[in-house]
Amino acid sequence: MSSGRGIGGGVSRCYPFFAEFKECLKTESLITQEDGTRKWKNNCWQVREDYFECLHAKKEWAMVRRVNEEEKRQAEIAAGGQ
Repeated sequence: MSSGRGIGGGVSRCYPFFAEFKECLKTESLITQEDGTRKWKNNCWQVREDYFECLHAKKEWAMVRRVNEEEKRQAEIAAGGQ
C-alpha cells in the first residue's frame, strides 16, 4: 500500500487517502491540557477514518444495506404485505 502502486501499475485507489493520513501523522502530537487530559493536536482521526473507509467501505455497505431493506419494505407495502 505505501508504494502507491495498484494492481494495474497505476496509483492505487486509496493511496491519496494514505498519503494525506501519512502527512497528517508527521505533524501529529499529544498536548497535555491544564486539567491533565491529553488531546491530539491535529485531528488525524478524521483523515484516518477517510482512509479506512476507502480500504474497507463499511459505511458504504451499511448504506447499501439500508437502501435495500427500505426498497424491500416499500415493495411489501405496495404488494399489501402489511
